[in-house]
Amino acid sequence: MPRELNLENSAIIEAIKAGSEKILFQLYEAYRDEFVNWAVRNHKVSVEEAKDIFQEAMVGLYKNVKGGRVDSLTVTVKTYLFGIGKNNLLNLIKRKSIEQKVMAEFEAVPEYGIAKRYDEEHMVYLAKRIYRAIGSPCKEVLEMFYANGYDMESIALRLGYKNSDVAKKKKYECLKKLEERISVSELMKYQ
Repeated sequence: MPRELNLENSAIIEAIKAGSEKILFQLYEAYRDEFVNWAVRNHKVSVEEAKDIFQEAMVGLYKNVKGGRVDSLTVTVKTYLFGIGKNNLLNLIKRKSIEQKVMAEFEAVPEYGIAKRYDEEHMVYLAKRIYRAIGSPCKEVLEMFYANGYDMESIALRLGYKNSDVAKKKKYECLKKLEERISVSELMKYQ
């Protein structure tokens, strides 16, 4: 089992700034399994999802250090890394919750052959129409994240947000807005 790194925060940060791949590998080896076990146990995500989240946290740590946003820490590097991971994990859980609600809407439609197909096509059409009309900055945020695969930090930089947390909040608000508009449109369909 990998063990705790016996390096000071400042030494780890300086090694990352210097471009040391070795320190990144050591951090990854030392903390990945612990993070994955914690995430699976406490947040009911799959092992693969937890590994992906940890990988994103490592990238976040690297970018924050290389970008000059982290010169010193008041917590251990492990705690900082797990904090990034936890934020990413909570965002995944929110996204999954929204996706499950949308899927539940689809599954609630009884199977009537042609009528079901029409309803599904109508829902896709409706979602596309509302998405096109949603406007800025929601459209840009959602396209950057879902279509282009940008991370929150890149979205924040491109759209001029203060930081990645602001971009994350905006993405969440945009998804909720999209979900609400679809729900309202569906309700109006039956009136």
